[in-house]
Amino acid sequence: MNLYTLFSFHPKEEYYFSVIDKQGSIFDKFQLPECREIPIRNNIIPIKEEFSKEYSLNLDDFLKDYDLYTCYTGGIGDLFSEKAVSALRKELQDEVEFIPCTLKGQPVPVYAALFLKTALIVKDFEGMGFTFEGTSLPDVKYAVQDENKGIKFVTQAFVELVKKYNLKIECKQQTHDKA
Repeated sequence: MNLYTLFSFHPKEEYYFSVIDKQGSIFDKFQLPECREIPIRNNIIPIKEEFSKEYSLNLDDFLKDYDLYTCYTGGIGDLFSEKAVSALRKELQDEVEFIPCTLKGQPVPVYAALFLKTALIVKDFEGMGFTFEGTSLPDVKYAVQDENKGIKFVTQAFVELVKKYNLKIECKQQTHDKA
């Protein structure tokens, strides 16, 4: 099975979000399989924008231009646009839960993707080069997260959905050097 990592098309170092997570409960929910069922306050992820001032970015325009956003903190990793969630929610419902986000206490058309299925996938990694475990994946059609390292992967079927719905999400294929 081909595995892919997700990348946003915008320059990540200049435009990204972070999560407000003082108790670490959001991190636990997104990174630890045994914490998936822990409820988050109001089932909403509070985020804040971290945009370089020099680019004078308009947030509304930015949110319309992309379907995947980068989130560097809170263990979330990827945030999806409302368009992407509308297109993908039904087909991904058994593998990904989309949790709405707020910015400065107000709802925004951005959703955190909680990957519900986990497996031992990555033995080791350096940069973005992975050495994969020799084990097979569980019953996964679209998305899975490594249960120890928290790295999220999508499958060829997910990539085909992105193309089908013309979403602005980049999927980078990862080499399977099973060692």
